[in-house]
Amino acid sequence: MKRFSPLLIAVVMFCFTSVAMGFNWTYNDFGDTPFDADNNTAPINYPSGVGYLPSPGNLGEGGEAFDLEGMFMAMDNDYLYVGLTKSFGMSAYSTGWGTSFNQGDIFFGTSANKNAFALDVSTGNLVSVKTWNFINNKPGSYYGNTTIRNRIGAFEMATGNVLGGTNQVMNFWQGLETNPLAPGNGDTYTMEWKISRSNITGWDGVSNLFFHTTLGCGNDLIERTFMPIPEPATVFLLGLGLFGFGLITRRK
Repeated sequence: MKRFSPLLIAVVMFCFTSVAMGFNWTYNDFGDTPFDADNNTAPINYPSGVGYLPSPGNLGEGGEAFDLEGMFMAMDNDYLYVGLTKSFGMSAYSTGWGTSFNQGDIFFGTSANKNAFALDVSTGNLVSVKTWNFINNKPGSYYGNTTIRNRIGAFEMATGNVLGGTNQVMNFWQGLETNPLAPGNGDTYTMEWKISRSNITGWDGVSNLFFHTTLGCGNDLIERTFMPIPEPATVFLLGLGLFGFGLITRRK
C-alpha cells in the first residue's frame, strides 16, 4: 500500500478548505478579500471630502448607498474577465434629491485611447466607442462642477459599434462590506463580465490596459491599470505544484 506524506495531505486539505470557504465568483476567482479595496476612497479631490455630494454628504444618507468599492481584471488565452464590487445594484437612489443615479459603463483601452472600448452595463454588450457622455445633469450630481466633471470623464457610451455580447452577471452578497459609512447598509453587489478576446482588437502586445467607471452623480470614481498578460488557471498551477511535490516525496 502506498503511503502519502502527511504534509502533502495537509496541503491538499488546506487548499480544498480554502476554496470551499472562499467567495464564489461566477466566471473568475478574484479572491474573497478585495470587496472594499476602494472603500470610501476615490482618485480625485472632492470638495468637503470623498463623495460629499450626495454621499455621505450634507443630507446624511450614508456612504454605502453610493460607494464603488473595487475593480479587478484577469485574462486567459480566450477570455478577458472584469469584476466590479459596489454597494448598490444598477442604480443608487437618493432620498434627499428624490432621484436615482445609474451605474456608469465600464470603459477601458490603452494609453493611446483609454476609452476605446466600453462594457455597456445596460445591455451587456462590448462596444467600440465613438463618442461618450459625461455624468448626468441632475440635482445632486457634480455636473455643475466643471473641474470634477472633466476629471471624472466618461460616464456612459453614446455612439459606437457593437463588437459582440458578453456573459454578464450581477449578484448580491449581504454582509461582505467590512467598513461601512454609517448609516450605510453595508451591502455588497458584484458584477462580472466574461469577454471573448477575439472581439477585442488593437491591444495585443500593449503593456497596460486602463479601466474606469463612475456613478451617475459622479460622487465616486474607480480607475485601474492592469497588465494584459494571460496567466494559467490557478487550479493548473496548484496541480502542477502538488504533482512536483508528490514526485519529490516519492523519490525520497
